[in-house]
Parts: sequence; C-alpha cells; structure tokens
Amino acid sequence: MSESYNRINGLLEQYVNKTISEPDFAELFDYISKEENQYILDDFMKKAENTSLPDSDLQDVDWNHMYTNIVADKKHKSKFTFILNIGKTITIAASLFMITYIGYKFFDTQSTSHPIAKIAKQDLLPGSDKAILKLADGSEIILNDALNGVLTRQGKSNVSKNDDGFIEYNELNAEGEKKAYMNTLSTPRGGQYRLMLPDKSLVWLNAQSSITFPSAFIGKQRKVSVTGEVYFEVSKDKAKPFIVETGGANVEVLGTHFNVNVYPNEENAAITLLEGSIKLVHNYTSKILIPGQQAVFNKNKNDVQLRDAEVDNVVDWKNGLFIFEDATVPEVMRQIERWYDVDVKYIGKIPDIKFNGVVSRNNNVSKLLKLLQTAGNIEFNINNKTIEVKKINK
Repeated sequence: MSESYNRINGLLEQYVNKTISEPDFAELFDYISKEENQYILDDFMKKAENTSLPDSDLQDVDWNHMYTNIVADKKHKSKFTFILNIGKTITIAASLFMITYIGYKFFDTQSTSHPIAKIAKQDLLPGSDKAILKLADGSEIILNDALNGVLTRQGKSNVSKNDDGFIEYNELNAEGEKKAYMNTLSTPRGGQYRLMLPDKSLVWLNAQSSITFPSAFIGKQRKVSVTGEVYFEVSKDKAKPFIVETGGANVEVLGTHFNVNVYPNEENAAITLLEGSIKLVHNYTSKILIPGQQAVFNKNKNDVQLRDAEVDNVVDWKNGLFIFEDATVPEVMRQIERWYDVDVKYIGKIPDIKFNGVVSRNNNVSKLLKLLQTAGNIEFNINNKTIEVKKINK
C-alpha cells in the first residue's frame, strides 16, 4: 500500500470517530478533492459494508450511496450535513466536502445522543412524472397514462409526448396561424413534469404547479401564467419578449434561465435568475435582476427585496434533490407534503430545529424522515397519508 493510501485511510478513521484535528481535516479535504483518490474511498466504503450496525432500523440504508458533507463556515465549523442516494457525480464545491459516510451512528447535526425513534412500517413512495394537460376545448389528457407520440393537434401545431416523457408543441407551419389555443399543464402533489413550448423554450414544473400557455405565440409577446414552482429556459427572441404572469408580479425576459416560486402557502414569493437578465414588475415596483440574484416579495405588499441567492439550492428540485440550508421544520415539511402527496400534523409544539443537508428526492419518505430525525428533539410517525411530527424533550 502506498503512503498516501494508508494516510487517507487513517484520516478517514479519525473523521468517522470524530477525533480528527483541524490541520488533519484540512489535509483530508485536500486528498478527497482529487479524483485520483476516489478508489481509496471506494475501498473504505467496501470495508464499511461489512460493518454491523446496532440499530435494526438502519439496516435498509443503501450504504453504497450514503455520503456526508462537511460544511465549513465561520459560525459552525465541521457542521454535519448529509447526502443520501445521489451517487458520485455530485460537484465538489469549495464550501462542500463530500466523503464516504460509513456509520449512520456518527451522523449528529446537533451533538445529541437521543436515540432514533421507530418510524411506522408504512412508507410512501416519492413523487414521479405525472401531470394533466387541459386543452382549450376543456378535454383533459392524463399524461402519465398517455403513450409516446402525437397526442392531439391544435391549429397548425402538433402536441406530442416524446421518448423522454415530456410534452412538445411543434408548429408545423407557423405562417398564417391566426388563432392560439390556451392550454394548462398542471402537476398534482407528488408530481412533476417538463414541457417544450412552441418557441422551443423549456419548462420544468415542480409538484402542485401549473402553467397556462398558448398553442402558438401570436403577436408581439410570448405570454404564459404560472402557479406553484416553475423553472424556465427561455429561447432568445429579441423581437418578442417572454412574459410570465404569477398572479402577484410579471417577469419580462428576452432569453434566460430563471426559477419562479409562488406557492400560495409560502409566506413570500421568489424569482431567482440563473442566466441572462429579467425585469420584475410587482404592483408599482420594478426591479432588474442579474444572474445569481433573487427577488423576494409578498403578494399583498409593494416592497421587493433583492438578495444574492444560492442558485443550486433554489433549483434543487429540478435536479432531483432536496437541499436544506438552515431550513425550519415547517419549511421542510411543506416540501415533503408536496412531493410525497401527504398531509402533515403537528403533535404539540413545533420543534425549533434547523436542518442542513442534501438528500435525493428519489428516496421513500421513511429514509428521509430517518435522516431528519437524527437532528434530535423530533420524532416522525407515518399514519396512512399523514406524517405526524412531534417534539421530543431531552
């Protein structure tokens, strides 16, 4: 074995036993950031698979895809967060250090020794690609049941479900098109979907969201309206601005990537720009956003606040993830409600806990709840389609 191989293994052992010093931690960070050392992690993980775990509740964890992050910040050095079932293709950002996590018992965001309570054997599957397309004539197409291929024709546009499972509006001959047919694509709780608009703009819908759009963009504007959470990659057309109506504000773009979050049960709405430039008009306030900025506003007030955004966190849902950063229990549970199509019931006082972590949205809800429960002072129970949340006193 090489000297570096033995050194990395020794540092990993120190890390999982929580005995690693800050200088050694920095050294481990440097090693793990190099792709050529990945095989050492793989070997370490294989050894971990043979490690017996004392808690029977944890036997169903997929150790091959269990990782943990260490988020180093000024306020909370070596704050433990988690990554579950997202594989090895995660980008290692400067502030996020991904290493193999071999012992669930070592994960402890609040330095608590409170045991993991048993979660009911009932389980809930994650959301999936499902949506309903309501056509201009009032008819509806349940897209998750529809076969691939042409679904219908509106004017001079074919409406198709392609092999990748999303909806396309293809104009056969745009010339002479004088009528646009208004359609609405909507996702239920536990659903998500993708759409290609007639101008080739791409749209992603999160759970419990909708977009109303025409079969063809006629006139001087491309206008759509949305509810819930929707991500756009808008095709450039300087002669025809793209307008998104949210019910509380309008977003005007020429060609750009941005996220709209206007769920009615969230306190504030948020528009986040990833690429290009957009203008937000809310009541009597107008703001120009640059990439990396987020506009936050209350639909019942005139004020709009601009702030820097962690864009990866904003579009986590589009990338198949939950990313929690100092997220409160209600904030996390609202996301769980929408994605797993469940109701949440609080038993007693809502726990005052902040969650930090990255988890795949492809997990059954029980795995997610087990991870959240390790934060301490909180217990979950699945009762049919309801998740009960209870504060646990030490």
